[in-house]
Amino acid sequence: MPPAMEPEGKVAIVTGGASGIGLATAKLLASRGARIVIADLNEEAGAAAARDIASSGGQARWTVVDVTKPADVQRALDFAVEQFGRVDTVHNNAGVNEGGEDLLAPGSDFWRRTLAVDLEAVIGATQLEVQHFRRQGGGGVIINTASMGGLVPMFGSPVYAAAKAGVIHFSRSLAHLAAEGIRVCAVCPSFTDTPMVRVGGEAAIEAMKREVGGILQPEQIAEGVLELVRDDSRAGAVMRVTVARGIDYAR
Repeated sequence: MPPAMEPEGKVAIVTGGASGIGLATAKLLASRGARIVIADLNEEAGAAAARDIASSGGQARWTVVDVTKPADVQRALDFAVEQFGRVDTVHNNAGVNEGGEDLLAPGSDFWRRTLAVDLEAVIGATQLEVQHFRRQGGGGVIINTASMGGLVPMFGSPVYAAAKAGVIHFSRSLAHLAAEGIRVCAVCPSFTDTPMVRVGGEAAIEAMKREVGGILQPEQIAEGVLELVRDDSRAGAVMRVTVARGIDYAR
């Protein structure tokens, strides 16, 4: 097993890195000396995020990526190598929620995109990233963003819950890659104050706070991601981040 993956001097790709948990993670890793590639669909926000990191003394580039397109994911890996020489860490963080859609409404098919972004894209990206790490000579860390909704029922978002449960068990099932120095883990935040969550408005935010006793900030999830990157004993680990318990691990 290789030594702990300290961010200093390493190269990290963060999908969905222009806002929310992804942006917080990109900033934290950059502050610890990592060189960052922000991969996001939002060109304006991606460019702004890279400038923000650079203004704080970090190194960051950005590239437009649709995570549902394998060619885009591969291009992001190639872009990171072009800009910084290699890839050491990937945070597969891009995701969508159900946006209040009714699964049981006649003709409802939103769930196809939910699964495509939140589960299928994570599987496809991890596949390409593991292949990249192997070509690079082994070693690397992949952190997949899941959700507490993948561990407990979400009656209002059943497809989202199913997708995140898939991410959890997919990541857990790749623990054996640690034999190659490649670690795949999942981070499961509770409700977090991000633009995706705020789409529902203040009433939805207050309801979430009542349900779980508060709402997390993206920076708290970023701290969890950093821990998973650094801790070489964590392979196939499922980290929970909640208001009540902070950071702990599911069995």
